[in-house]
Amino acid sequence: MDAQLRTCEICRGKDFASLFEKADHRFVRCIECGLEKIDPPPTDETLAAIYGRHYYDAWGLEQDGESVAQLKKGTFGYVLDALPVRRGKLLDCGAATGFLLAVAKERGFEPYGIELSEFGADAIARKFGPGRSFRGEMEEASFPDVGDGGFDAITMCDYIEHERFARRVLEKAKPLLAKVGVIALTTPDTESLTRKVLTSGWSHYKVEHLHYFGRATLTRMLNELGFHDVTFKPLWKRLSTPAMSCARAAMLSGPSPSISAPSPFFHNARPIASAGRTKTAS
Repeated sequence: MDAQLRTCEICRGKDFASLFEKADHRFVRCIECGLEKIDPPPTDETLAAIYGRHYYDAWGLEQDGESVAQLKKGTFGYVLDALPVRRGKLLDCGAATGFLLAVAKERGFEPYGIELSEFGADAIARKFGPGRSFRGEMEEASFPDVGDGGFDAITMCDYIEHERFARRVLEKAKPLLAKVGVIALTTPDTESLTRKVLTSGWSHYKVEHLHYFGRATLTRMLNELGFHDVTFKPLWKRLSTPAMSCARAAMLSGPSPSISAPSPFFHNARPIASAGRTKTAS
């Protein structure tokens, strides 16, 4: 086992308290800073079995692709509204099939995407051009027409929790940003009410989620890497009426509902964290 995988991404500590076991994996919390993670982490083979073409089946793309697209775009509109920049080159990490990028393009951004799955990366290339899509890990990403300092915004929606080396990913992202560029992340919040109420039944505790951040741990990591002016805003997700009914049923019948309130727009324990490459002059 790589020693770095057994070290806290935030404080570099090596002492963890066991929280619970779920899906044959042990979930732990760093004693010093509070970061939560799976230890030992799932193998590449385990994760490969989770990801792939069918990973997106839960979205309902096969059944009603247009409705799914509109709901996703509505949610990602909130993310883009949180950005202090309104145009320029935008890089979306973990871009799936390009829903956020489509909204960004409509708003005047030049869209670029990084996606690990072949299915998603190919969809991005078809929509925005092969030079706008990179299939692989963030640390290895490159684009022919964009160098260091070339992106005005980088988005990571429900992405950082999937990364084995979250700090390394953010280290890679920083030089890609323009001096006045901004990075925006959404990730499940361990300080959220739903996490406190549901404990181990929290729906975000999944094998593919390797790290679990709170606002304090995420802010600490961003600050240590040289990002400034870290702010948080609530992320409201757009939900269809059938999905609302399913969510209500889940809240009544099981310990792992996927929402915090059954309403047309709901906060799903995922704040939008944004930070700048350089400090804003006061």
